Amino acid sequence: MGSKVVVYDIGKITDWLSAIGTISAVIVALYLANRERRPRAMVEASFTYLVDEISGIPNEPITISVRIVNTGFIPIHLKECTVQMDKKRRMVFLDGRHRVEKILQQGEGYEHVLDYHQVKNALRKELGAKNIRRKIYFIDARGKKYWTTVKFNLRE
Repeated sequence: MGSKVVVYDIGKITDWLSAIGTISAVIVALYLANRERRPRAMVEASFTYLVDEISGIPNEPITISVRIVNTGFIPIHLKECTVQMDKKRRMVFLDGRHRVEKILQQGEGYEHVLDYHQVKNALRKELGAKNIRRKIYFIDARGKKYWTTVKFNLRE
């Protein structure tokens, strides 16, 4: 009895490379098309100081200005602007200052102002006196967060 040799014809390498290239192009096209349907935004925060001619610039700001710009193609429905307390909790202002009701179209911006002393006192109560970094973020109607990081000096 003789042994049989089985030969598999897997095609030419150029056919395989062409098929892989086509599949890769489809995957990239689907990714790019889907990426444009997701909301995107840029967020930045700054502190506002009350300056007078006699005492100059104080050590502490009076407000935190948080700005967001819709950099995507779909509208963003903002519902809240707040500060991260820890990994699971966010700050809720008793006066409702954290609530936002704003729809941002493509390219539109919005600025929200938070009271620095309220934020500082809440963070100090939770964390004690130290320098910390915390996220300040907007939350949209779907629960997506758009954030930036701010450094707080909680020492007196």
